Amino acid sequence: MQFEDESRFQAETVFEVLLYIYDISKGLAKTFSSMFFGKELPGIWHTSIVVYEREYFFGSVGIQSCNPGETILGEADQILNLGKTEIPYTVFLEFIFSMGDSAFSRPGTYDLFHHNCNNFSNEVATFLVGKGIPKEIVDLPNEVLSTPLGQILRTYLQSFDVRPQGTGVNLAGTEISTVRGSFERNNKRQEVENSYRGETNGTMADSGNTEVDEPKVNTDAEPKELDGVSPDGEDNEKSNESTGKTVSARKSYKYSDPPIVYREVDGISSMRKLMELVTDLLSEEQNKYLTEWQEYLSTDNGAWVLGSEHMDFIACLLDGGSSGKFAPNVPLLTLQVLQASSLKDDFVLVLHTDRKDHRLMSYINRVENLTLAEQEEIIKLMCNLCSQPTSFDWLMYISEWTESDGQTSSNCRVTTRAAVHTLLNDKLTTLQVTGVNLIFNLALKELFEDTATELATAVLQFLHGELDENQVFLCLTALLRFMQISYSDVPALTKMLGPNLQKFNGVSERIDKLVQSINEKLATSSSN
Repeated sequence: MQFEDESRFQAETVFEVLLYIYDISKGLAKTFSSMFFGKELPGIWHTSIVVYEREYFFGSVGIQSCNPGETILGEADQILNLGKTEIPYTVFLEFIFSMGDSAFSRPGTYDLFHHNCNNFSNEVATFLVGKGIPKEIVDLPNEVLSTPLGQILRTYLQSFDVRPQGTGVNLAGTEISTVRGSFERNNKRQEVENSYRGETNGTMADSGNTEVDEPKVNTDAEPKELDGVSPDGEDNEKSNESTGKTVSARKSYKYSDPPIVYREVDGISSMRKLMELVTDLLSEEQNKYLTEWQEYLSTDNGAWVLGSEHMDFIACLLDGGSSGKFAPNVPLLTLQVLQASSLKDDFVLVLHTDRKDHRLMSYINRVENLTLAEQEEIIKLMCNLCSQPTSFDWLMYISEWTESDGQTSSNCRVTTRAAVHTLLNDKLTTLQVTGVNLIFNLALKELFEDTATELATAVLQFLHGELDENQVFLCLTALLRFMQISYSDVPALTKMLGPNLQKFNGVSERIDKLVQSINEKLATSSSN
């Protein structure tokens, strides 16, 4: 089977988004509903989203896709045009893969009442066009399903399995091959046949390694091979002995050392303090959002319980300190709760609800005007977002959006700006420590060349200061990796901006290795 190649969509900038609506009762609901319920039900709805010439839907085996109209349900009973999206196909795939990594990931997560195909369609529609599907479809009345006939329908519908008639693609599942793409140097996503889920083993923050404040990252100066990704960033093919198939590893991280994260943040305690400060100042609806956020943080409830309205509320808390509505430490507590939330596997779904207004990124974009304490908590949050491949990718999205002042920006631009500002801020040493950690994390990925060059420039300026051994190690590691992205510019900047790397000789054995490797890169650059 051949999967769609993103290249066919590159010339297009606007894509039509359709909602396919199926009555899985095949007319029975409309025929008998008045008799049993006292009112007519037009149907029992299954929905899917059709976009980029594919149909995407959620069922008992997880997320799947196929050619439009090729499920076992046949032709759709209704087709509703939801509008048009300018979301690039590659970004859409990132979103779908993030859903497949979390709330919609495994067989058994399907729930007729709270987590069904229509919830999935609603999430995807909101991401693509900024609004959900019709409310009457999402809100199939519970009083109907609680009747005797409703219980019969529930038994049938709970086990109902929508699947492609022919060949389809499973995008999530415990033992299901997930379609993953590999990041090329231009950072674009491509669907590849027989790719697997791409979860790296023992290389990320959730591998049990915990670093906080000033972590000591023990790794060799030279890049290591990471689960099918060679040091030069190319995907290696691996043979799966259990299936006999050749698969390609997902290249979310280029290097094997784990990102630096702040796992010791006590989100539950921060939430408790936050509730004490703001509960009496919030509306009934806002207190409901706060309680739902607390439940997400402290229970196994998935991110699907949180929506765009929760991001509105979080933005209100972040801005409330400066506006005087809340106590000055409310933004700090909010950021700490966000830090803890970001360590959950499915937090990227919460981030994607912010696609339309970019409230969190707009707040981060004001980093220079915030208090130093807020700046430090923001960078810790961004470090924690690096703990998950999907939220890490979200930090580096290049899709542009417009700020309230009319200026264009992107997640990648904001992330880079925050990292550079924090590293070069000379007002607070601990703030610079978090900046070093974030830049080290960003160097774990295959970045765009201009991003690598900008970050390297900040690192070179920072290296002129008096640094401890761990800071030097992290900075030189990042610098070496940036040289492998920007082959000419970063070496040229190193020669021009300094510092003289010989001053770091003898600091430690691992730094000596780094200096040697960097000097070899510089010599190679000079000869070219």
